[in-house]
Amino acid sequence: WLKAFRSATTQMSTTKRPMLSTAHAIFRGLQESIRDDLAELPDSAPVKLRSALTSAHRKLSDYYFKIDESPFYV
Repeated sequence: WLKAFRSATTQMSTTKRPMLSTAHAIFRGLQESIRDDLAELPDSAPVKLRSALTSAHRKLSDYYFKIDESPFYV
């Protein structure tokens, strides 16, 4: 999951492309990555890890919704 966040950070750090149009897709990709990682966690995974990934997924959902509701989203 850290590789996915690093990739997203790199993509969103660029200044040569409009970001609002790509942020929606980046957040969705991160959500899907976290969802898949959560599904693959073994039952023995630490509760704090599972909780942190769930919280990250929820926060990305919030951002995804805000972008979706934005009058500026194209």
